[in-house]
Amino acid sequence: MKKNKTFIRKVQIRFHEADPAGIVYFANVFSLAHDTFEEFIEAAGIPWQEWFRKGPYFVPIRHAECNYLAPFRPGQKYQVHAQVSRLGTTSFQMQYTFESITTKKKQIHAVVTMVHSFVNSKTKNKMKVPVRYQKALQPFLIYEK
Repeated sequence: MKKNKTFIRKVQIRFHEADPAGIVYFANVFSLAHDTFEEFIEAAGIPWQEWFRKGPYFVPIRHAECNYLAPFRPGQKYQVHAQVSRLGTTSFQMQYTFESITTKKKQIHAVVTMVHSFVNSKTKNKMKVPVRYQKALQPFLIYEK
């Protein structure tokens, strides 16, 4: 399997993100993934204001899922590897792999995927991914042989 660019963000799990058992509340992993996306788009060359502004289109998340592979604990540090796992005509899918970096043994704790669709803000119909964004996302696309 050949891979292109990967955006990597380091995160530390905060005390308030965990439940009384000391394990991160499951929904917080989605927040961490979306925070990573906000930094990813800038690394891809798309200004934050441009992406999130009100304009001729919007890009809602139409599907999100997570495979939880090991518990997250407050105080631990992780690398979030962000890549584009699919680039379609009207949507793209992001993949976020959470890997521990606090312990000696690297371990994947979760893999989050989110599908973003482009929607015309006037008609509310799906639309093609603008060429500018296709070009920005392409270098981060996971290629499989």
